[in-house]
Amino acid sequence: MNKLLTERDFSGQEICHVLLNCELQEGTRVIRAVDCRPYEQQGRSLRLQGDHDDAEVVGIYEKYLSRPPLHEELTYLDFLANWNTSKRDGRKWTRWSRQAKPRVLYYFPRYKSNHQHHQYDDFCRVKLMLAHPHRDPNELRKINGVEYNSYASAAEFCYGNHRHPDDYYGTPNAEERRPDPDEFEEEFHEPDLLEEDWLELARQLPDCPPSQEAIDLLGRRDIDIQYDWTPHVGRYADPGIVQGDYWRQRIEQNRLYMDVEDMPFEVRDALNPEQRIVYDTFIGHFQCGSEEQVLLHVDGGGGTGKSYMIKVLSSHLQRLAGNRPSPIWRAAPTGVASNQIMGTTLHSLLRLPMDRAFTELSPADANAIQKKLRDVRYLVIDEKSMLGLRQLSWIDKRLRQVFPARAAEFFGGISIILVGDFFQLPPIANKPLYFDGPLKDLHEVSGQTAYRAFNHTVFLKKVQRQQGDDQAGFRLALEELRGLKLSIESWKLLSQRVQVKLSQREEDTFDAALRIYSKKARVNEYNYEHLVRLKHPAIQVMAKNIGNGADKATSEQAGNLAGQFPVCIGARLMLTQNIWQPAGLVNGAQGTVYDIGWAPGADAHRDPPSVIMMVMDKYTGLLYLTTDDGREVVPILPVKRDFFLGTSACTRKQFPLMASYAITVHKSQSITVDKMVTDLSERDFQTGLSYVAVSRVKMLDGLMIDAPFERASLHYEKLPDGKHSSIMLFTLEALYVLTD
Repeated sequence: MNKLLTERDFSGQEICHVLLNCELQEGTRVIRAVDCRPYEQQGRSLRLQGDHDDAEVVGIYEKYLSRPPLHEELTYLDFLANWNTSKRDGRKWTRWSRQAKPRVLYYFPRYKSNHQHHQYDDFCRVKLMLAHPHRDPNELRKINGVEYNSYASAAEFCYGNHRHPDDYYGTPNAEERRPDPDEFEEEFHEPDLLEEDWLELARQLPDCPPSQEAIDLLGRRDIDIQYDWTPHVGRYADPGIVQGDYWRQRIEQNRLYMDVEDMPFEVRDALNPEQRIVYDTFIGHFQCGSEEQVLLHVDGGGGTGKSYMIKVLSSHLQRLAGNRPSPIWRAAPTGVASNQIMGTTLHSLLRLPMDRAFTELSPADANAIQKKLRDVRYLVIDEKSMLGLRQLSWIDKRLRQVFPARAAEFFGGISIILVGDFFQLPPIANKPLYFDGPLKDLHEVSGQTAYRAFNHTVFLKKVQRQQGDDQAGFRLALEELRGLKLSIESWKLLSQRVQVKLSQREEDTFDAALRIYSKKARVNEYNYEHLVRLKHPAIQVMAKNIGNGADKATSEQAGNLAGQFPVCIGARLMLTQNIWQPAGLVNGAQGTVYDIGWAPGADAHRDPPSVIMMVMDKYTGLLYLTTDDGREVVPILPVKRDFFLGTSACTRKQFPLMASYAITVHKSQSITVDKMVTDLSERDFQTGLSYVAVSRVKMLDGLMIDAPFERASLHYEKLPDGKHSSIMLFTLEALYVLTD
């Protein structure tokens, strides 16, 4: 039917209208097209004037930016819908006819509104462009005098504090409408179209990330369908695995404490002077039995030995405690960061909320944390740059509840060592600790007050990770990356590590290297391609969902449990939750799949597996089995998560695993690797991304950069306001440096 109408009636009518000089459309509303691309990408047009010089036509958005001072507070949305400008004199503006309805706005392109999509930052840019009066597109990330690191973080503040008219561009996380199955007639079906060869070739271009349909093909290829998984059924019939309580049994039978490795006291002599200041401060504080609270900053760029200093201090405090539990606990905002210091996440330690809703602990939960921290006098919080004011307020409130005897003091009187580098990644949708603008949220005000109680700072200046005279240029480049001031010499040095400039032999040495990218779409693309290249039979591990809409919930909504993910023997996977922290089974721990097993009597083609056997990179607990070639294997079991979608209570059961050939920069902060591949060709949507990625390697030769990059993307003539705030804070804190 559509084909018939398009080829006959519509074309004939259109020809008649043109011949008779009739309007091709008529309506009671005027439609205006709105170009939503970044300003520098918007099209330009010329007005041809015969023998005279052609004149460039001023675009709609440019007219708005150069509006008369009288309309300073006019929003772009109001201008588009309700205002006219004179063609002869752009300074003359008139209100759209009072009798006429506002124009209908046709937006193009429409960026995705999902938080996890790579277009989300552009979506937020458009929302800010329409709602906030501005003279320069670069002003959109600045709200109330505060410049945010990305459009997404600026929009997050806007959503929580401003009210704007509906622009009909969409709302964050809104799902695209899908037609009901019976919405269209099913009597007529278009014949399947044979895909042209060029379309198949185009899909293989590197700039095209894999679609969800392509990822879902893993498990449906010939190699997947033809493989017989039946011998894997009942292979691991241990009651703990079948019943799902294997790790609970092992943990109860083999209590391990969150202790770091034992180090002799002599290693303290190898600490540099700044590290030794921190070490002596807390060792002396513990030995003299002082009850005075110490609130200390430890600042230092990537590779300055912050984690090593924490481990030495923790080891020697454990030694001095003798048979008593360790007096020091280590925690960080993310699982990967806490794993590097043998610690826990702040959320799991203090049962902090994942959203904005903070509530007091129940008596039972408070008692459980009190037992855990009964002997703890010192709390190390690593990666402070990722901590926001709201989270610090929650930590303060929680510790006051846990230590009621000193509830009148900040953090319940416990001494805090706040470690990190403000030039690294800032918190997501949260104001950083150094924020000095006006605050309305009471939790943020409380967090700022607690933060200002830290009155001492030690700066670690000596780089430990990139050592040696031959790495002096690399160290300088990292320092310039950190300050967003990459020099021409450092840019040339890093450009030598671009893939096209390496020999084939050297390039091959990076085949198994970790990839670190800023965007999830790029990470998913590489993980998918690598799983395909393994050429091993794969399956799609489907989650079991209970509740209205649970099957459509994202992994973030379901507590880091994916709705489905592909896996095969030999795949590299990462844990997304803590299982047995003292033994190394923590959020962010990586390993290789040894085998996949099903429960006795299961159907391997229909039922999800009951266990994925893994060889973990770093594991120190009891083993399930050791292979003939010495590989140490442990089982990873499905876990359950309860969550809410709106008012609907939901449950998801799934393995806490994800592919890890590539990870995001946020996941990589605090780790150190020998070889790594990244991409610097796009300007950071969040300051600190490039610096964190590049500083993960120990030597320049351990770095490979995917594509050539411009120096302009890593060099700021004018630093963002957030960076100015952190630099000012550094200058202020230097007045309080501890001495020997």
